[in-house]
Formats: sequence, structure tokens, C-alpha cells
Amino acid sequence: MKIAERYDIAAPIYDRTAWVLSLGGIDKLHPALVAGLDLSGKTVADLGCGTGLAFPALIDAVGPAGRVIGLDNNASILAKAEKRVVANGWSNVELVVDDIATTPLLGDVDVVFSCIAMSCVPDPSHKLEELLANLKPGTSVRIIDALPRTSGFGYPAINGYNFLKSFIVGSHYKKLEPFERVFREQLSDVVVDSVHGGMYTRLTGVKGA
Repeated sequence: MKIAERYDIAAPIYDRTAWVLSLGGIDKLHPALVAGLDLSGKTVADLGCGTGLAFPALIDAVGPAGRVIGLDNNASILAKAEKRVVANGWSNVELVVDDIATTPLLGDVDVVFSCIAMSCVPDPSHKLEELLANLKPGTSVRIIDALPRTSGFGYPAINGYNFLKSFIVGSHYKKLEPFERVFREQLSDVVVDSVHGGMYTRLTGVKGA
């Protein structure tokens, strides 16, 4: 089954599934996505936004003068995001069905976010290279995902769980090993840390000139 078909089927239970498989971490990841960044009045893109679970944190961070662009290549999932946007009356959110790495909208954003989404595209490290190459200089990037770890408390168990989880969500866990290297090679001011007890890696950087 192709990953797009899997997400079509999962659309009705996407939010609950995300909470369970993240061991309740999804509620912590979205505040961590924006923590320490001055986003007031900026245009931000949420790549692989799914049903818009990160929108509340992003909208609060950019304020009424800012704008949030939610991008996903799955129309069924994005339809749930549309319902969330309408229900909350968010007038500064735009939803787009497009490829997260090649969409022309990347040239219009100040900050690019992605939360547990890059791992779900085929060959995620190559997709990251493609994405970073299409960003304008000065664009900030922050990505949170389940990257393989080589150190830290309980890392073998964390790696084992994330590997098993990849079969359920259709992610490409083993292909994430070059991810941090690509991030460091193509961006400046790179900071890498972990969130939710080390289950997820947070990468932050800026596209240089």
C-alpha cells in the first residue's frame, strides 16, 4: 500500500493516532516547534501539516499580523485541516496541496517548520536537500522528527520503538541517518537538541546567502 493511500484511510483517526504513537508527545512537540523564536508578524510554512495540529502554536506565535501556510500532498488529510481552520475562525491560515520541497510558496516564507513529516516522504534526506536548495537566503528552518540516535539515555530503546513505529505510519526511519549531516552542510547557525525525553530530534538553522 502506498503511503498516500495509507493516509487516506487514516484521515478520520489521524489526530488520535498521532497522539498514541507519539506516546502523548504530540502535545509537547508543537510548543517546542516555536519555542525561542521571534515569529511575530512573520509568514511561516508548516510542511506536511496534516490536519493542522500545530496550527494553534504557530498562529499564537505569528500573531494577527502574521500568516501560516499549511502544506500537505494529501487532500484527504488537508480537508480535516480545513475544517479545523473554519471551526476556529483562523483568517490568516492558507492551505495548499503541493509537494513540500518544490512548491513555489517557499519563496514567500520567513520560517519553515516541519513536525514528524519529513520522515514520511520517500528518501527523506534527499527531499531535505531539495527543500533547502529551494529556500531563499535568510529563511529560518526548524524540523522535529524521529531521527536515529547514537547516544543519550535509553537511546537503544528509543531507536527500537521508532523503528517499529515506522512500519505503522509508513515512515522511512532507516533513511534518516544522513538527515542531520545534510542540515549542517546546507544551513548556518545550526542547533540540534532533543525533545520529549529524547524521542525526537529538533534541528534549527538558517539558509545562508
